Amino acid sequence: MKVFRFSLFAALVCALALSAAARDVTFDVQPRLLHLGETAHATLTFIGARSVPQIQFPPVDGLQITGTGQQVHFGTGGSQVSLTYTLFPQKTGPITIGPYEFQWNGETIRIPEVTLEVRPRGEARADGEQKMLLARLELPEQPPYLHQVFDLTLKLYALPGVQLTQDVQLLGGLPESGFVIGNFEELQMTREDLDGQLYTVRRFRARARGMTAGTFHIEPALRVGVVDPNQRRQRRDIFDGFFDPFGGPVATPVNLGVPGVDLTVRAIPSDGRPADFAGAVGAFHFDADVRPREVSVGQPLTITLRLQGSGNIAAALPPSYRDSDGYKAYEARQTGDTPEPAAERGVKVFEQVVIPRSESLRELPALQFSYFDPATEQYQTIQVGPFPITVHPSVTGADSLMLQVPGQTIAGGGALVLGSDIIYLKPAPAHWRKNGSSTARQTIILGAHVAAPLILAGLLLVTRRRNRLASNIALARRQKAPRSARAKLNEAARALKTGGEASAVFAALTAAVADYFGHRLNLPPGAVEPPLILVRLQQANASEEILNQWREVFSIFEQVRYASRDSFTPDALRQWLDTTTSLLRQAERIKL
Repeated sequence: MKVFRFSLFAALVCALALSAAARDVTFDVQPRLLHLGETAHATLTFIGARSVPQIQFPPVDGLQITGTGQQVHFGTGGSQVSLTYTLFPQKTGPITIGPYEFQWNGETIRIPEVTLEVRPRGEARADGEQKMLLARLELPEQPPYLHQVFDLTLKLYALPGVQLTQDVQLLGGLPESGFVIGNFEELQMTREDLDGQLYTVRRFRARARGMTAGTFHIEPALRVGVVDPNQRRQRRDIFDGFFDPFGGPVATPVNLGVPGVDLTVRAIPSDGRPADFAGAVGAFHFDADVRPREVSVGQPLTITLRLQGSGNIAAALPPSYRDSDGYKAYEARQTGDTPEPAAERGVKVFEQVVIPRSESLRELPALQFSYFDPATEQYQTIQVGPFPITVHPSVTGADSLMLQVPGQTIAGGGALVLGSDIIYLKPAPAHWRKNGSSTARQTIILGAHVAAPLILAGLLLVTRRRNRLASNIALARRQKAPRSARAKLNEAARALKTGGEASAVFAALTAAVADYFGHRLNLPPGAVEPPLILVRLQQANASEEILNQWREVFSIFEQVRYASRDSFTPDALRQWLDTTTSLLRQAERIKL
C-alpha cells in the first residue's frame, strides 16, 4: 500500500480544509485495455465536496499522467467535484496505478489499485467466429436487499470499426412491477477482450431499488443504429425524436437481444430489528436542532430534522415528536425537494413545531432513527438529544386566551376565562329605515342577489377542476392529448397549403401521433413506440381494420425516415393527413 507523502498528500489535506463535508472518494480509469499510442482517461471524484485543488499523482513508470480539468455537479443528491486526467502509456504490458491512501478528517481514504493492459499496435484475433454486436446485463455481485439501491449496467459490445449512432433505445424486458428503476445514463466508453477478440464497449447504468422480495427474470432488448459508411454523404432530413432514435438517415436500425438473467432481491432480516425501524435501507446520518431554546408557555419551538445519506433516501422519513402532557406537537413538514425514487443519495429536511403547555417542561426527549445497513448486514440506530429548554410562564398570565379544539379539556384542568377587554357584537342591528326606491333599482338588487350564488358556484367548479388537474397528472395529460395533436395537424395542413416539402408534412404528422399517445397514455419522453401503441389498441378491442390502418401509417413513417426518397404529390400528402386525422379522432373514442 502506497501512502501519499508528496504533493498529492498536501493537496488532499488542503482539499479537506476547503470541503470537509465530502463523505466518499471514487477513482475510475477507462479504458483499461488499449493499444500502444492510445490514451485512457481517469476520474477522481469527491462526493459531497464543493471545491478541491488540482491534485498531482506520483510518477508511474511508463505512464504519463496529465490533469485536464475539474467539473462541479450540483443535484438533489448533493454536490460532487470530479478531477479528470489523461493517461498516455509509453510501453506495452501491464501498468499499475496505486493503491494509495491518505488521512482525511481522521479517516483513512483508500484509492484502489488500477491496472492498465497495453498491447502492441495491430494485435487482433485472426480466426474463429466474430459477432459484430452483442449486449450483456451486469447485476450486483451480491443480491441486493429489499429497498436497497443498486446498479443495473447494460453493456453494448461492438467490433472495432463498427460505427454506432449516439442514441440507443431500450425496447423493454425490465420488470413492470416490484422495482423502481431510474433512467439509464451512459458511462465512459471502455474496451474488453471476449474470447480473444477486442471489443469497444458502451456502458449504460441505471439506479434501481427492489420493492418486493423474490427472484425476477430480466431480459431486455435494445435497438441501435449502425452507420453505413457508404451513405455518409446523403442529405439528412429533419425527422428527430419520436420514431427516429438514431439521429441520421444513414443509420440502419438493428434490434439486439440481451441474454436473460435472474435477479434475487433478499428480504430484510427480522432478527435484531429495532422497534422504531421504518424501512430505511442504506447508510444514513441524522441530526436535529431546536430553536429557540428559551420560550414562554404557548410560544412555538421549531425543530429542524435533517436526514442525509445513501440508500432509499426518497422513502426514508426521520423521527418526530408526538403530543404529550408537556407539549403540543404538530405534524412535521418537509422543506425543499424530495429526491427521485431511485436516487442513490440525497438530503431531506423537515421542520416540526412544538408548543410547550407548562413551564415545568425542562427538555424535549431524545429522537431515534434506525436503518438497515446492507454493507454490514446489520441494523444501526442513531440517537440525538435530549434537548434542554427553558420555559417561562405565559407573558399574558391568566388573561391570555388559548385556542382549543371543542370537547378537549384545557391543560392544567383550569377553566377558560375570556379577557374582560373583549367587546361583544350587539345581538341585533339597529332599526332599518326604509326610503323610497325605484322598481328598476329593486330589480337590479334582486338580480345581483340571484347572480351572486351562480357566480360563486361557477368559480367553485372551475377551482375544483383546476385542483383536480393539478393533483392528477395523468388526467391533465389525457385532456391535453387532443389539443396537442390538433396543433401539430394544423401545422401539417399549413405546410401542405404553402407547398412545403413532404418531409415537413410527415414531421408534423409524426409529432402529432407522438404527442397524442404520449399524453393519452401518460408516457415519459422517448417511451412512445409503435409496438406499444398497437398493443394498447388491441387491449382496448380496436377493430382489425383500425389496427391495419395504424400499421400502414407507422410503416410509411419509417419508410420515409429510413429508406424512401421518392417525392409525394399534394394529393398523396393530403390523403396521409386525412388518414392520420381520422385515426386520431377514432382513438379519442376508444378507452385505452
